Amino acid sequence: MKNKILNKLEKLILNDGYYNTYIDEVKLYKMSEKTTLYNVMFENWILFTFQGRKEMKLNQTLLEYTHENYLVASSTLPIECETFASKEKPFFGMVISFDLNTIYQLLDEIAIEKPINEKHSNIGTFSDNITQDIEDILYRIIKIVDKKEDSKILGKALIKELLYRVLQGEKSHFLHNLINKSSNEAKISRSLKLIHTSFEKPYTIEELARKEDMSIASFHNHFKKITAHSPHQYIKKIRLNKAENLISQNNLNVNEVAIKVGYENASQFSKEFKKYFGYPPKEAKTSLKEYSL
Repeated sequence: MKNKILNKLEKLILNDGYYNTYIDEVKLYKMSEKTTLYNVMFENWILFTFQGRKEMKLNQTLLEYTHENYLVASSTLPIECETFASKEKPFFGMVISFDLNTIYQLLDEIAIEKPINEKHSNIGTFSDNITQDIEDILYRIIKIVDKKEDSKILGKALIKELLYRVLQGEKSHFLHNLINKSSNEAKISRSLKLIHTSFEKPYTIEELARKEDMSIASFHNHFKKITAHSPHQYIKKIRLNKAENLISQNNLNVNEVAIKVGYENASQFSKEFKKYFGYPPKEAKTSLKEYSL
């Protein structure tokens, strides 16, 4: 099955870059060179690779995924990535975005048992093994992503089936805990969404904790467990990633972007941007081209 998927991808994807497909939630991509660590913002994504591998660093937490496992980013998280690929063996990957409402719906309407394993991480990003069922769904997705009518009729159902299988995974505790709206996972998840959509606002830890009826100490503790960042670190990285995206894709000037992402001082913004990305704001550019199948 893996070889069939890879053969299909080699025919679909000719150049390095990201490829939009006829299934809105699915993007494919190819990289033919090994990269050094680079910063990227993961959202509500499930990531698969069919050749090559990626290593990721979430602050001090190391994660890896290959053709044998997949990565679930169930929150908006700033992550450092390193891709291992070559011209002879390019990296072929798939990113599937998902809506947490679909997760809630599945957990509510279907009896999916929570994993028994008690030794699990509280972190909002986890990797799990690819089962035969998941591999079969991936193959069916790959078969139709370049077919408009098939994708329109079958795409949503395939994504829902995939999420159902992911919720059955051994490491899916975090997703299960989201169904309880008063759980710490759900509270921090709502705070992350608020920060992500209103990143320019000067939120304090006190305000964020109060919105979720948590003490400052409890909020800070659970926030760091789930994101591997303190609230202050997280907000700063969200702003810088948003800024990099605005500059590289919209050609906005540095002063304009600094204000848009919540900085009052453009000089301070430029200094923190260079420290985080390794280059000044004016040198920000899109790393991979974007195509459509």
